[in-house]
Amino acid sequence: MDQKGIFRKRKPPLGSVPGTLSIDEGAPFPKISLIEFDRDFMNEDVIERVEDLETVVFATDKVHWIDVQGLGDEATIRKLGEVFSLHPLALEDITNVPQIAKVEEYENCMFLCLPMMRMEGDLVVSEQVSLFLGETFVLTFQERYGDVLDPVRKRMRRNSKIRSMNNDYTAYAILDTIVDNYYPVLQSIGNELEKLEEELVETISREKLKDLYSMKHKLAQLKRLVWPTKDVIGRISREESEYFEDQTALYLRDVYDHIIQSLDMLDISRELSSELMNLYLSSTSNRMNEIMKVLTIISTIFIPLSFIVGIYGMNFVHMPELSSKWGYPVVLVVMGVVVFIMLLFIHRKGWFRK
Repeated sequence: MDQKGIFRKRKPPLGSVPGTLSIDEGAPFPKISLIEFDRDFMNEDVIERVEDLETVVFATDKVHWIDVQGLGDEATIRKLGEVFSLHPLALEDITNVPQIAKVEEYENCMFLCLPMMRMEGDLVVSEQVSLFLGETFVLTFQERYGDVLDPVRKRMRRNSKIRSMNNDYTAYAILDTIVDNYYPVLQSIGNELEKLEEELVETISREKLKDLYSMKHKLAQLKRLVWPTKDVIGRISREESEYFEDQTALYLRDVYDHIIQSLDMLDISRELSSELMNLYLSSTSNRMNEIMKVLTIISTIFIPLSFIVGIYGMNFVHMPELSSKWGYPVVLVVMGVVVFIMLLFIHRKGWFRK
């Protein structure tokens, strides 16, 4: 996941007119694809001219899914807005990413935006998907090339149930596939946490602490993404809408259940990360206690030796042991006996044991 954070929101200049588009200079140029189908027919095409889509707006005999990947050209996006009569505020939400997941109903379509996540190696890639559901079309906008929607395209090619349903079912299939891909992302993060837990049990290091903080930050970002999506799907599954039939709304409730499961899994991972942080702090404290115990034992052993040496270091004239031939070795033997007795006492108390 981007280290700068998911909510690196791109905004137009302050005071801009509503509907102002903020185009990222590094965004890819839009690629437009069209899939049109009914029960007995299907066609896939790459659209070079936006004007070629004008007939789609009035075609009611087939389902049309227009997919736009890349937001790097303002003229193309505005032309699409003109062809499909999209509200300027919706166009603004498409380009000023990332938005918090939302749903809005306009005069001629319903607008939804939600995050799409996938794994690329060990990296979590997140981008915004904007979906417009009209009476004759399903229009999607994606930030960059590549997505998780190939299963939907394969279902269309297989002549499955989706081919005999209306465009609201196509919108459901897209939403369902996006939400289902939250699970492998969260599962991958959960596996990383379990691996980190095993490593923390074995060794404690600052590198592990950095990894743990990075994981907690990543989980917090995912929570901020997925939680609003739950509200969006819950709203369109419960409320009556002219764009979703009652039969499709029933399927949307299943999508809502999947989001709840993903949130539960996310909460478990967050709890585990907090427990690992406590484990790290406890292990560090225990390690410090062990060090202090060893130092205390060493200091305790030397206290009586320092006492004996201190006595015979005094410069009194009348000290009988100073003139004794065996005074020095006797003192050494006494000091050795004292050390032995103290070590035996410490051993029996179990202070050497971990």
